[in-house]
Amino acid sequence: MSLEQIIVQVNPDSLPSGSDLTAVNAARKSFGKRSGWAYKIKESCVDLEKDLWEEVSREPFLKDRDKRLIEFLARGMTADDFDGFLEAVSNSGAWNSGYLSVGGENVEELKELLWQWRNTPTHDTPFNHSFVSFEVKAPIFVARHLVKTEYTIMSEYSRRYITDDVEFYQHDYREASEDKKQGSGGVHKDNAHWQRQAQIANERQLELYDSMITKGIAPEQARGQLPLDLMTSWTWSGTLGAMAKMCRERLGSDAQKETRYVAEEVYKVLKEHYPVSAKCLVEGVL
Repeated sequence: MSLEQIIVQVNPDSLPSGSDLTAVNAARKSFGKRSGWAYKIKESCVDLEKDLWEEVSREPFLKDRDKRLIEFLARGMTADDFDGFLEAVSNSGAWNSGYLSVGGENVEELKELLWQWRNTPTHDTPFNHSFVSFEVKAPIFVARHLVKTEYTIMSEYSRRYITDDVEFYQHDYREASEDKKQGSGGVHKDNAHWQRQAQIANERQLELYDSMITKGIAPEQARGQLPLDLMTSWTWSGTLGAMAKMCRERLGSDAQKETRYVAEEVYKVLKEHYPVSAKCLVEGVL
């Protein structure tokens, strides 16, 4: 089972609102200006009876100037300035295979450039006029990790009121990583053994929980006997900007695998509905 138990889907009661153009026009509002979509014909046909050439559908896309605006908003610098920054980093002579070369002659120059990049203010507000909502099912330990995300709203299934439908997450147990920041490595050689031990422990706690509920113990207290492997579900909503920030923080190799999986599924939706903004906000490039 493992990751197959985790479900991330768009909330059917609150479909994604706004678009890349929403961010563009929010930014242009300060100057009293608006932009519009450009269109390309996806398919055309001839209606012989009416002797008409009919456009079957038209696909909207952002004008180049609006793409450049979104890049500027997400990075805090124009495309030309960004290219100049990359060139300066490349020419510093202190960059080696993606890592700082400690013995490089221009390390201080590179540090100054990186601090300049870090302290360059972005312009987040235009991305917060679009809204997206998800229905998520995942283990409690994943939910508790994601609840730390700023500016998102979570309405969670509550075991104060619901005592049935108990399901536990079934791990594929991974090896501990030598680098604690990475969290874990490949599947542990004794995975099957530890899966069985976890199943026994979880079933024991479930028996205790069910016994307490049957004997009239308050559910809000009995739930304390259930382990963190317990599956939970929640409605999770936020602006495009907030969800993109979550993805940026949880897609890294140092994020727990299960948490990263949720972020990956959210990012797929963001790229579908906000293809330019999402990629600029999360990856920094188009």
